[in-house]
Amino acid sequence: MCEPVTILTTLAIASTAASIVTEMKSARRQNKAIGEAFTAQQAEISRAQTADINERQRAAQRERGRIRAAASQAGLQLGSGSIQAMLADSDMQAALSNERTSMNADTRREASAQEANSMYSRVESPSVLGAGLRLASAGANAYYSGQGLKIQRANAARGPQ
Repeated sequence: MCEPVTILTTLAIASTAASIVTEMKSARRQNKAIGEAFTAQQAEISRAQTADINERQRAAQRERGRIRAAASQAGLQLGSGSIQAMLADSDMQAALSNERTSMNADTRREASAQEANSMYSRVESPSVLGAGLRLASAGANAYYSGQGLKIQRANAARGPQ
């Protein structure tokens, strides 16, 4: 039969080790979930950016078409300075809109990355040193508790004095 001190020490170390392993698995799952959420956010930002730019490009094409149609109906030549200036302005407005959309997307990507980093920093995962210290502490506490039980048992066996 094993000595009670050995049994207590072994059980304390085993339960602490199981707890540490569970914490490490939980931290890995949390990190994976954060990474997946970050990737999904980045993809959504890119999709929204592309959709906004495409929509603005279509609107600019419609606007250029209206300018050309109005010029033709008015009997103006498409190569005239005023028509070319209106077409250039339309192109410039589309380019500025696309630039703003890209800058907003970059800002949202950066905010998303900062949020993910913040979430990563809150995930608690035991370090190797911390895990070792917890195991040693659990073993030492159990050992000294077992030694205390041995002393109490020895005192009880001697009887009252």
